[in-house]
Amino acid sequence: MMDPAKEIRLKLVIKEKIQFLRTQLEAENEETKPISPDVAIGRLSRLDSMQMQQMALEMERRQKAELASLEEALLRIQKGTYGVCESCHSEIAEARLSAVPDAMLCIACAR
Repeated sequence: MMDPAKEIRLKLVIKEKIQFLRTQLEAENEETKPISPDVAIGRLSRLDSMQMQQMALEMERRQKAELASLEEALLRIQKGTYGVCESCHSEIAEARLSAVPDAMLCIACAR
């Protein structure tokens, strides 16, 4: 069982990360919008724009995945299973949870 003070501190870290990611995802990102074929830009510029769009979409996908993982970590806190390795059922080190607050595996099982 995790120390309540540590749990509270980690819960705040998770909530701050969730808020940051939500803010990032809500911000209108011009780079993720489709490139209109009506826009008169050169072929190389269009290819560059399309590549930038794909990179921005991938970043958005990763942010959404991290957000879901962090929200899942909050649910584990509520259930009382946060900080317990899902593989070997041992306690996950506080240093690992500080670095990766949504960690579901201890360092040994993650290898």
